[in-house]
Amino acid sequence: MTSLPQYLVLDFRIERLPKAALSAMQAERLRNMARYVYDHTPFWRRKFDAAGVRPENISGLDDLPRIPFCTKTELLEDQQQHPPFGSYVASHPTHWQKLFATSGTTARPLLRVFSRADWSHVLDRFQRSSPAEPGDRILILGPTDGLLGPTAGAEGLARRGVMVIFAGRYDTKAKIELIRQVRPTVVQGAASYLLHVAEVAREMGVDLNACGVKVLLSVGEPGAAVPGTRGRLERGWGAAVTDGFGLTEIFPLGGSCPHSRALHLPDDLVITEIVDPATGAPLPPGQPGEVVFTNLVGDTQPLLRYRTRDIARAAPPEPCACGFTGTRLVNSIEGRVDDMIWYKGLNVFPTSIEAVLRGFSETGDEFQIVVTGDAAAPMLTVKVEVKADAPAGADTAARLRQAIKSAAGITVEIELIPDGSLPRVDAKSKARRVVDLRPKPG
Repeated sequence: MTSLPQYLVLDFRIERLPKAALSAMQAERLRNMARYVYDHTPFWRRKFDAAGVRPENISGLDDLPRIPFCTKTELLEDQQQHPPFGSYVASHPTHWQKLFATSGTTARPLLRVFSRADWSHVLDRFQRSSPAEPGDRILILGPTDGLLGPTAGAEGLARRGVMVIFAGRYDTKAKIELIRQVRPTVVQGAASYLLHVAEVAREMGVDLNACGVKVLLSVGEPGAAVPGTRGRLERGWGAAVTDGFGLTEIFPLGGSCPHSRALHLPDDLVITEIVDPATGAPLPPGQPGEVVFTNLVGDTQPLLRYRTRDIARAAPPEPCACGFTGTRLVNSIEGRVDDMIWYKGLNVFPTSIEAVLRGFSETGDEFQIVVTGDAAAPMLTVKVEVKADAPAGADTAARLRQAIKSAAGITVEIELIPDGSLPRVDAKSKARRVVDLRPKPG
């Protein structure tokens, strides 16, 4: 039986290799992974055989489209039929070290197993490209139990020499008191919750700008790459904002840098494709589509051509100003296929509306998109919180309506509501911006 080579991950120079060298590395690792999953997992052997593909048919990156796509639904069904971890597990139980689960916000949680070798790669990735330095103090706002990103970040940063402070069990006001007392240099949380913390701090009379925070690490949801949201976070905290990204099913992958809001993805660890969500056809740089990942390392539950349901667009292949030469996603993740609203011939994402709302000083931090009508004739109403000290009325609503039409090309209804009217997220949840009230089929 084949085994995967012992790949080097920790060396930060890998992220600055010439593009040709990265492509050659990807081709070699893809060949190894195709053979490995075919030999070790019934799941992938069935998929390859059904597609009429043999591992020896995969000789380079041009052969990647011959491999069938993989979806979360398939993995959930496989785990149900072959409990508890599915028939796509490739390593022996004596090698297993960590178990995590997806958030389960849209489906039953998917279980993810990491071997000792897998976990070493995860920590190496964090250590080579961390926004924190030895001697920093990072405060993690959300829970860590069973969640890949916070756990990997905490262990990887601790190994780098960073002090890790867990605040998941505290309520929001207690978190703010802790920030004021211990003065962390880095704070990690979801963008929507970071905005909420800043809002509560203002109500408490605590100036977060004076609490020593240098970097906000936004994780778990789109938002921090929206210029208006990023600006509100920077003003509310007095800190630079870094966007972090990863998937439990795949790997903790990367983040933005001080030079660019684009997500930097490690080409030595994954192959990234952008495809048409409807047809699966590849899309060129600059065109929005569904993100598809192929694991190049990881010996336990590696996935090939995994459809993430995230929407993004690839940046041109030129290196970033920071020196990074790998794949980048322009302005981070723009939304999810599941949140996409087909509205009068256009695809609309919550982030496109968020980008407009953040540009108005009178709007609060929360908004909600309500979809009514039916599939043939949907109607969009944007509920927008307005600050108590801001003038609100027909003029504000009209200006918001016109700005959304200019930016997104759609006409919506605007409902202005008092600040604090909409539900607030907590550290354990993600913002859900779309409420679909249309009748369900059947």
